[in-house]
Amino acid sequence: MGILFSKKIKSDLIKLGLYQIVGGVLGILIIVYAILKIQLFTELSVLVYFIMILFFAYSILCGVLCMKTKGNSLLYSLINQMLQIFGFAIMGYTLKYVAGFYLTIGLNLKDSIEFTFGTGLSKLDFNINHDKERLELDFNLIAFAFVYWIDKLMKKVKEEESVRKAFSIDET
Repeated sequence: MGILFSKKIKSDLIKLGLYQIVGGVLGILIIVYAILKIQLFTELSVLVYFIMILFFAYSILCGVLCMKTKGNSLLYSLINQMLQIFGFAIMGYTLKYVAGFYLTIGLNLKDSIEFTFGTGLSKLDFNINHDKERLELDFNLIAFAFVYWIDKLMKKVKEEESVRKAFSIDET
């Protein structure tokens, strides 16, 4: 992607960046609060909390890149939002990551088919070999909307880039 962006794209990048930074900071604050409540630390718990912080730090990094209107910011932001679309808990392994707002619809298949809905702010449910009977699938509507928006932004950036190239060819 080119370095020059239109005012509209710059504005959209700043909005996206602010959202990702706020979501990441909220997530880290939630994790720090959880760490402060824990009495006993093990190597595994330290590793899990470190991994959780990395997820939210990645969101902050994506936001900073957007705020600086870096060319690769949309790709990184797309990856960040795609990680947030689906959440699962299957055979003791859980990953439900959201940096920002979430509105989820899901299925709880533990005992029967039960539809679930959830809303809230940043969260990360990350488990390894825990609660093996849990069987859930979630779909985050807000992350899906962001993926759609980022995809449209990426197309606009490519269009602007091709127009700039066409005009630069005509000038030479």
